[in-house]
Amino acid sequence: MKGARTTGTASEKLWMEMDRLVSDSQPGRGGFGDQDSFGKREMLFMNLLKGAYDNDLELIVACTYDTQASTPGRLMAKQGFLEVDGMRFLVCFTSEKRAREAKYNTDWNIMKARDVMNNMFNKKAIWGLVFNPNDKRMVIVLKDLLSLIMPGEKPKPEMFRE
Repeated sequence: MKGARTTGTASEKLWMEMDRLVSDSQPGRGGFGDQDSFGKREMLFMNLLKGAYDNDLELIVACTYDTQASTPGRLMAKQGFLEVDGMRFLVCFTSEKRAREAKYNTDWNIMKARDVMNNMFNKKAIWGLVFNPNDKRMVIVLKDLLSLIMPGEKPKPEMFRE
């Protein structure tokens, strides 16, 4: 689903800021691409994610659709993940454009940041989030680091499954 929204929503402003951070990370542009600022982009990203969680904003996520859902005529989306050396990362995108152009074998959808992150925090097999996989400027956010700036209980999402 490519959800219909109004232009200029808080979620779209979040995506623009995330995409700006990714775009500024190109090597040789004096942005976040140099080694001295390697962790700065990731910290800014984590702060944006905390704000998205606190303000109930939306993220653009990779997903696959289960046509065998329990409710006839209804598709159930399952968030896509990337596995590296036995570590799973939930896949997200910093913009609809990047989601459309992704060389990743899934569709995409828009989901509440709280649901995505609560899902991540409640699954031991998930190590974090990866934004724009297969892009040289992808961003990896580790769950353990994100939990340092987001302490407290994270309730299981309504549709939670181990």
